[in-house]
Parts: sequence; C-alpha cells; structure tokens
Amino acid sequence: MNSGLRSVGWLCGATVFLVLVYFANDYLAKPARHAAMCKAHLSQLSLALRSYHDRHRRFPPAWTLGSDGTPWHSWRVWILPELGEQKLYDAYRFDEPWNGPHNSQLGSQMPAAFGFPSESNAKFLGVTGQYTAWPGSSSSRIREFQNGTANTIMLVESADSDINWLEPRDIPLEQATKWRKAETGPRLSGRYDRATIVLADGVIRSLSESIAERTLRRLLRTGPTGETRSAPSAAFPPRRDASSFTGTDVVPHPTMLISPGRNCLYCATFRIAWDQLRKSPDQPVAVDPTPVFAAELNRLPFSLDNLDPESFFAKSVDKVDVAKMTTELQRRFPGAAGPSTPPADAKGHGRVLYAYFLKSLSFADAFDGNAGPLSFPNGSTTAQVASFGGSYAAPSQVNVADYRTDEDFIIELKTESERDVMLFARIPAESTLQATMDKVLARVASPNPLHTRFTLEHNESLLIPKLSFNIRRKYAELIGIELVGSSYSKDGRPEFIEGAEQGTAFVLNERGAILESTAEIETGVADGGVEPPPPPAIRKFHFDRPFLVLLREKKSNEPYFALWLENTELMEPRTNSATEKLSPP
Repeated sequence: MNSGLRSVGWLCGATVFLVLVYFANDYLAKPARHAAMCKAHLSQLSLALRSYHDRHRRFPPAWTLGSDGTPWHSWRVWILPELGEQKLYDAYRFDEPWNGPHNSQLGSQMPAAFGFPSESNAKFLGVTGQYTAWPGSSSSRIREFQNGTANTIMLVESADSDINWLEPRDIPLEQATKWRKAETGPRLSGRYDRATIVLADGVIRSLSESIAERTLRRLLRTGPTGETRSAPSAAFPPRRDASSFTGTDVVPHPTMLISPGRNCLYCATFRIAWDQLRKSPDQPVAVDPTPVFAAELNRLPFSLDNLDPESFFAKSVDKVDVAKMTTELQRRFPGAAGPSTPPADAKGHGRVLYAYFLKSLSFADAFDGNAGPLSFPNGSTTAQVASFGGSYAAPSQVNVADYRTDEDFIIELKTESERDVMLFARIPAESTLQATMDKVLARVASPNPLHTRFTLEHNESLLIPKLSFNIRRKYAELIGIELVGSSYSKDGRPEFIEGAEQGTAFVLNERGAILESTAEIETGVADGGVEPPPPPAIRKFHFDRPFLVLLREKKSNEPYFALWLENTELMEPRTNSATEKLSPP
C-alpha cells in the first residue's frame, strides 16, 4: 500500500512538474512568438510603404486634411492597395472623415498587418513631427533622409495604442522619446521588455527602454541636426478667410491695381479653374451680368503649358462625381483635401470646376534662419520681423539679377528645382501687379548696363522676411451670374455660378518655399530714362521696404505666383531676443 501511495505521489509530482515546465516554456516562448509576429507585420508594412514611394516618389503623409482643415484620413488608408486590400480601399470614402457615417462602418475591418490578433487597434505607428519621417500633412521622401535609411526609424511598436486603424493619429515625437513615462497614450512601448521597430531601409530591430533619449531622438529624425533638405513641411498655419487679413488683397488675376499700403496676392489657380468654363481655350465665358472680374478672367486665359504637369490638377465634373474626382486628385497628390462641394444625389444638379497646385522649392543649403534684425513698414510705424539670409550667406545660391542702388535691386534665389525661378525685387511698384511683374522680368532680361557684379560678395548681406500664411478668398463678385448659352443648361433652365473661392498657402524661410493653392467654382442649374549712379563698394540686399516675390517656371514668362508686400501682415514676427536662434522643435 505504501508502495502504491508512493507511486501515486510520484505520478502527481511528475504531472505538476510537467505542467510547470509547460507553462514556463509557454511563458518564455510568448516573447519570441510576439517578436516574430511583429517582425512579419512590420516587414509587410515596410514593403507596402516602399511600394507606395516607388509609385508616388514620396511616402504618404501621416494624415491628410479634409475640407474643414482638420485631419480626415490616415496614412494607413493610403497604403491599402499595396497591402492587397484594394476592395477595402475602394470602399473608403475620401469625401468624409474617417469617423463619418460611411467610413466608421469600416473600422472593424482592420487588415492584420496593422495590429495584433484579436485586437482592433493599430499597434504599429509612425512617429510624427517636423523633421521626422512623418511630418504631419505633408510627405517625406527618401532623398531627404540625411542620416540614411539605415539610421531612420519608419514605424514603431505601440503595445498600448488605443488608435482605431482608420484614425489619423500616431505618436508625437516628444511623446515617443518618453517611452512608457509619457503621460498619455499612444506610447512607444513593447508588449514585453523590448519594442520592435522598422527602419526606412526595411531592417527590423528591437529597442530597449534603456536606450539613451538622445540616440532615440536621432534615429527618429531625418537629419543630423533635425533638418531636412526639403522645403518647409507641415508648416502651413490654419486657413483663415481673406476678410480677416485687413491689409491684404487677394486677386484672381494680376491686372488688379496695387493699393497703397496693402499687400497684393495672386496665384494662377483661379484662372485655371475659370478656364474650364470655356467651350474652347480662347473662347470667352458668356456671363450675365459681366463684372470686371469676369471680363478680365475672360481676357486672360492661363496656358497650362506654363506649368509642369506634375505640379497641378484641373478637372470639371458633374456634382454627382465629386467623390471620384477627389479620389483621383488624392492619388496624384496625397494630402490634397479636394473640393468642399458635397456630391449631388443625381446628375444635372450642377458642376464643380476645381484646380489644385503644389510647388516645393527647397534650397540645397539652408540659409541662416535668424540672420539679423529686420524692420519693415507696418502702416505708420515699423515692426520687427523674422528674417533669413545673413552675411556672405550661401553665395552660390544667390544671383544678383539687376542692381541700381541699395534701394532698387532684383535677386534670384536658386533652388533645387531645375524648372523654377524664384525672384525677389525691391523696386518701386507700378500701378498694377501685372505691370510690376512685367518690369521685373524686363529688367532681369536686360539689366542695368552698369551692373556687372552678379554674385553675393564677401561682407555683403542678405535679409529677407520669412513669410507664412494660409488664405481663403471667396469671390462674391461672381456668385449669381448666369453662364449664358451653357451646354450644361437643362430644359431651358440656365446655369448659374453658386460658389467661387480660392485658397493659397505659402511658407518661405531659410530652407526654401512651399506653395499650395486650390480654386473651386460651383455651378447650379436654376429651378426655373536717367542713367543710374554706379553701385557702391559694398551692397546691402535688405528687403526692409515694399518688394515683390515672383515665381515662374524657367520655360515661361507667365508667373504662377506673385506677392507684393507693403506691410507685415503675412510675415512671421521676430522673437524678443535679437540673438535667439530658431531651432527645430
């Protein structure tokens, strides 16, 4: 009997031992299985991102903005075709936000690559912020990764993420560097003791929380100093209506008068949208009544031969097809919000004529971002504004196109674009923006005969105000006019212009310039002489008085952007300390 009890005891002990070994092995195996799953999913996402980059020559933005200026769509939606999820991508509607009535129904259909089994939240996220691989609503490119793709983190594991895969939200840079110590989620965190990450070259690594914050921050940034060679990204301020800019006129064509003391802003997008109303390229749009705006737009067609086809999108569609047009636009320009006109429920309710334009003009070498104090007229006083340039600053990037005096000169700043020209002209204004532009181009073509020094020389200084604005202009002058003889009119019912607006966002600083402009027209069918003095020994190129900014393509004398500046409303204010250096966040 004792022998039998010993046998039973031995058997029970062996069973307990085997159970403990099983659970111990299972406990030890879980981190390995989890790491293998993370590696598989991140590899799949990395390949999808590289495939997207190959097609679009850039990565998708972290989020794209909707018609209200807020984030609507996540990068995760944009790479669905690369993940083999074309059907899910086609089911997504880009004319409503991610949590809209239709898109919210797709929230439960998260592809496996974005997370862990039996969980509904995205667990592999980007780290967002200026100078990272995910700079907000604009895109990054591999060539901008100055640290190299092998030293730049693309995606990280976030085990405690509560982000629905459709939500346009990831981990802010400052939050990521704090790991689990960050006060709010999502955080850079592994399920076990290490977090899995994928680098921009596709290599999978694991990170320990003991990694130095300085090292982690360097891996999350795209350059050694946190700067990229791209023009400012994700830097546009929130869009404001033109009526709130009390010292700036936004004009649809460049023949408008320049008013004393006021800025004058022009971009070609509204002319491009208007031209889509023409029955043929040179035929005027018959309207009744004919306001001055319409007469000038009719007189001044804008040839699309003036633009790089890769820089613009222009289309006219029936209102019922607005969502299709938005999808087409965003496939070409990820991040473009598209028209604000909601789709109609049936054909023949009206048209949407839309134009989108994007130029990113970066300097090969950044100028000094805090070159010195610059005072600029602001009404009856002057104001200190932020500037860039410096003394003997990147002279190879500065061409002195024409010079008469320190009060009258034109310079060109050379960018990495082989197609574009960026001119700054401190000259007296003509009566109209067009006449001022024409004078600048004529002087560039035939400069002052006494002007022989075409480069920025030693000890010569350059100071240019930094610019940053995002303006929406509604052209009430055109609303309500009838499109006479329109082929779109139905059953004798005339077609009217119901809406006309233009948005222009522009940033200029030491790294370059980025310009984004949209124009949208909505229609509906009714229900029923003296020789100048010689130049001084040392010149100053200080734009501390009214001046013109002009952008055009080299092949064309028709500028696509012009801005006459007479006050500081569109400039960045200078910081309190004259010696304070502007540094990336």
